[in-house]
Amino acid sequence: MELKFKYRAVPLCLLLLLLSAACSKNEPGTGGGAATLPGVAGNNASGATKAVISENDKPADVLTRAMRAQLDAKSYRARINTTSPDGTASMLVEYAAPDSYRMTGESQPGGDAKAVKMEYVIVGGATYLKTPNGQWIRSPVDAGQMIKGFRDPKMLDELAKSTDVKLVGPDTIDGMPMLVYQYTQTNPLGLNLKADSKTWVSVADGLPRKTESEGEMGGKKSKTLITMSDYNADIKIEAPMK
Repeated sequence: MELKFKYRAVPLCLLLLLLSAACSKNEPGTGGGAATLPGVAGNNASGATKAVISENDKPADVLTRAMRAQLDAKSYRARINTTSPDGTASMLVEYAAPDSYRMTGESQPGGDAKAVKMEYVIVGGATYLKTPNGQWIRSPVDAGQMIKGFRDPKMLDELAKSTDVKLVGPDTIDGMPMLVYQYTQTNPLGLNLKADSKTWVSVADGLPRKTESEGEMGGKKSKTLITMSDYNADIKIEAPMK
């Protein structure tokens, strides 16, 4: 039962990542063009940088491009923290192109139940999980195919049908200029899910850096925080067993 419970967290975790950036139809951006902001890497001779996104761009277009840029990244790390009536859960997801993931985390059920630690590695079509006694086993279920489906760019267009995006305004994360977008998703991908979210997108590179969500699925409400970092870093993920 424990292994079954932990395995279900794999596609759910990756689905949360995919839903972390609201998506829209892939339309060309419009508006008055990119703004110029100080303090962003890649300054030109005047000491300022031409930003990738601006407040004049359509919010839905910005988030579409942000998610496509994330799908195109060769690597990244995402930290996911969720609170629900069933307890709390935290997970670190590491990705390395083209199809490798490492996920480590812990869930704390409510009451006096003990915390459950989780660790997975997905390489190609193989899925591995660590048992409570510390041994690795290969799962008979191919989570890689599920992930491949979630990462299909066509999936973004499906998500677009359930997403309404609005610009909140500028903010910063660790001194980096951001634009914050608010959106509501209703039954994305046919799931019985409704979520109100905010996503912080970097002005400098157009990549999502943080998402806060409050949602309800199956009659249960939850809060989720996702922070993204280390895009295109040197992340190596190998199968833990042959």
